[in-house]
Amino acid sequence: MSDEFVSAKAARRAEEEKALRQRKKYNLTVTAVVVCFVLVLIFVALFGSNLFYNGTTALKIGDQKFTVADFNYNYFTAYNSYYTSIYSQYGSSPDFMSFLLPSTGSSFRKQAYIGSEDMTWADFFTNSAIERMRSMAALCDAAQKEGYTLSDEDKAAVDSSVENLRASAVAAGYSDLSAYLSMTYGKGMTEKVFRQNVEREYIASTFSQKKSDSFTFTDQEIADNYAENAADYDIYKYRVYSFSGAAVTDDEDTEEDETMTAEEAAAKAKADAEAFKAAVTDEQSYLDYAAGLNEENEDYDADASTARTSQGSDIIEVIKTWLADEARKEGDVEVIKTADDADPTYYYVVMFLKRDDNRYNAVSGYYGLCATDEDDEEGIELEGEALTAALKDLTDARAQEVVDDYNGLEEKGYDAFVKLMSDSSDIVSASSDVSMSGVYDLPEALSDWFHDEARKEGDVGTVYLEDYGTFVVYFTGVDGVYGDLMSEGYLRQEAYTAWEDEQMKNFEDVDQQWEMGLARKLTSLGG
Repeated sequence: MSDEFVSAKAARRAEEEKALRQRKKYNLTVTAVVVCFVLVLIFVALFGSNLFYNGTTALKIGDQKFTVADFNYNYFTAYNSYYTSIYSQYGSSPDFMSFLLPSTGSSFRKQAYIGSEDMTWADFFTNSAIERMRSMAALCDAAQKEGYTLSDEDKAAVDSSVENLRASAVAAGYSDLSAYLSMTYGKGMTEKVFRQNVEREYIASTFSQKKSDSFTFTDQEIADNYAENAADYDIYKYRVYSFSGAAVTDDEDTEEDETMTAEEAAAKAKADAEAFKAAVTDEQSYLDYAAGLNEENEDYDADASTARTSQGSDIIEVIKTWLADEARKEGDVEVIKTADDADPTYYYVVMFLKRDDNRYNAVSGYYGLCATDEDDEEGIELEGEALTAALKDLTDARAQEVVDDYNGLEEKGYDAFVKLMSDSSDIVSASSDVSMSGVYDLPEALSDWFHDEARKEGDVGTVYLEDYGTFVVYFTGVDGVYGDLMSEGYLRQEAYTAWEDEQMKNFEDVDQQWEMGLARKLTSLGG
């Protein structure tokens, strides 16, 4: 066999092997493309449907599992609760809202939480959501072990929550509840999942109240607890005026240099406070001196600005310690410095007026407000005190009409009164339940009406409060001695907290699954 033949044969074999390798490479490429395409289809189908969000576990808390949709529900519930809390405290003030709330214009994951370098707003609401879920997991587990189930009334409340949301969906222009839920709580939130989460909340809430109510205490335990904590439980009436020892920077708009170090400012604050104390001989001289310090401010009200009525636990420690001294008597005045580690230092001029041990009856009832609006004021061509008197007459008349409507009912009583408050067009603000109310829990005029010794169950009347309007009021009855109820409440809270802490020990481990992290990125959770 010639060398040329052998060479030709080897060349053909090499070509064939090369072609085979190319076909294999092509087939592998095609297979990879097909597999990738199938995976993409599966990915789109999975994450484009509800299955991933409400069919997979996002996190485990103890032995309980929560889906991505469950987490989303708690995340947005935590956000809405926080937003409502901030709004109720600060209104719509842009300064507060922009500082205390994240912007909805960008992802919460890209916005630092207040004063933090390591935490974002997404982290904050995620932690809040997880804490909610931990608490509910522990409470629902305890409820299940005790055989606790929702009452028919609670089940009806759950149904009402769902139907109210359905009505909101229709009002917002959504064709069905599922679309509205998806928009509100994120993908995967269906009516079924929403109802399950609401039921879980109701079980946790109602069982928590049942457990709290189950703790009982003897009269001696209640009395001993009050005596031991009297300094914190008692109510103090006093006056206070403060002088700041904060460093002062120069105001460029003035000719003088106001610069002052913290030490210099503290020394001045102390001297000013001592001068104030030296000038006080009685309560009126206290008010006069405070007014003199603010004579350039036409709106300053020395009485309102210095008056305090507070429970001991709400007063800063250095002032409370002085007020609670057994030797304290009406009219005593003292200069009190903040704690040594306080920054900045303050000096307070404090006048003691009264200490109340809460030995009076707590009361219950209900009230609603009749008020005026801008249209009413424009329709009355008066000014100043004459306008105020005319508006009072107007709200008094409207409130009396509501009282007359109640007196005309065939069936009277608490439920009938509450329904009338809800139905009456003259009641312009949310009506309020008065439960175990103390003397200082309500505005003075309202408190005086409810705590009148002549008051009896079923009494209905009207009470006018300047700057508010006229209240329509209903008296339910006396609940007991306020101090005893307060002491019992603290004991019960202490016992319940200890019980709940013990339950939570079994739900400390939170195992976040990879699905939760992926879902957050895919849905841009949190803005």
